[in-house]
Amino acid sequence: MERRVATTPVYQKLNAAYGSGLYNVFVLEGGSRSSKTYSIIQFWIKYAREHQDRVGRVIVARLKATWVTATVLKDFLDVLKDYGLYNKKNHNKSVGAGVYTLYTTEFWFLGLDDEQRIHGMKSDAFWINEAVEASFDDYAQLMQRCSGFAILDYNPSYDEHWIYDKICKREKTCYMHSTMLDNPLIPDNAKEQILSYEPTDYNIQQGTADKRKWQIYGLGKRASLEGLIYSNWGYCKEIPIGIKKRGYGMDFGFTNDFTGIVDCAFENNTLYLDEKCYLTHMESNDIIKFYKTIPPMKVMSESADPRLVKEIKNSGVKIYPIIKGAGSIEASISVMQGYRILITEKSVNLIKEIKNYTWQFDEKTKRFINKPADGQADHLLDASRYWVMGEIMGRIKEDKDLTGIFTH
Repeated sequence: MERRVATTPVYQKLNAAYGSGLYNVFVLEGGSRSSKTYSIIQFWIKYAREHQDRVGRVIVARLKATWVTATVLKDFLDVLKDYGLYNKKNHNKSVGAGVYTLYTTEFWFLGLDDEQRIHGMKSDAFWINEAVEASFDDYAQLMQRCSGFAILDYNPSYDEHWIYDKICKREKTCYMHSTMLDNPLIPDNAKEQILSYEPTDYNIQQGTADKRKWQIYGLGKRASLEGLIYSNWGYCKEIPIGIKKRGYGMDFGFTNDFTGIVDCAFENNTLYLDEKCYLTHMESNDIIKFYKTIPPMKVMSESADPRLVKEIKNSGVKIYPIIKGAGSIEASISVMQGYRILITEKSVNLIKEIKNYTWQFDEKTKRFINKPADGQADHLLDASRYWVMGEIMGRIKEDKDLTGIFTH
């Protein structure tokens, strides 16, 4: 039985624009946590309910198929569960990232890298999530086989883009802008983090102010993300088999911070990274259980919690805490910048971190300084650095308080 769920202001604007019959493309541009995704899914539920007179097809896409499953598909299923509409019998997991039939409408979740399907499949409507990742050709291929309309949504992290020039200026395009203030459902932690970017006197004093991130994630305005720390990275399908220098990097977290574990490998000046774990509220037993589910390899971890390291080591995990020390963050970043970094396509959270990882901006000098900005997500990047520090730079901590058995 369908449950009543409160709709968002963004949903209400989208539904009204669709109902006007004036548009065939709807562009939703907005800051982080402005409810774009949730609102669009609410709209699709209403759309499917109102089109039960025939079988329909909606394509839901992102740049990579591996990203679809962990992001927009998961969000779609979560919202269906909120409504009490999810039925696993309607979820076909054997095609693309999955096909879900809601009432009589089939929602096909595909990666834009699945060219054979994308270039040959007709649809009644389509949705490109995080559309700034896509090319104009990706959009054009879908539109020329679409009998209805399109929805594009994104965070405006570019000054210039084909969406602005070729889509937003069209007469039959409806453009909508939103911020986190349009989202009554935003968690307090997320709202607090985004508000910390605003360049107020207090945030500047706290070292969390970031004018560019506030423009993009707070106000949802178009601004290129300058001061990125890593530009030397790309994608790979998997870590190649047979690399000898390989192991795990780990960063501890608990309540608000994530415990991050990354499979790391190094060969021919190339650092391969594969996200393995990104979870909160992990105690030592949870971490130990997780390591039993993945192939055993040496672990390079942070050293801030000797008790936790010892408990993990006593379970049989070969864990080695690294030496941090003054300047170690900048030094290890400098080493990683000298490598070619390849991240597996399924490492959604790691990719998000590296795309947004910036140097700190000094408001007084109006320059970036050689220090990572405070308050940004870097748990998986830190885990990767720890592995580089331990395995490549040799900065392994010898701590007699941890029974003195750490050898290397």
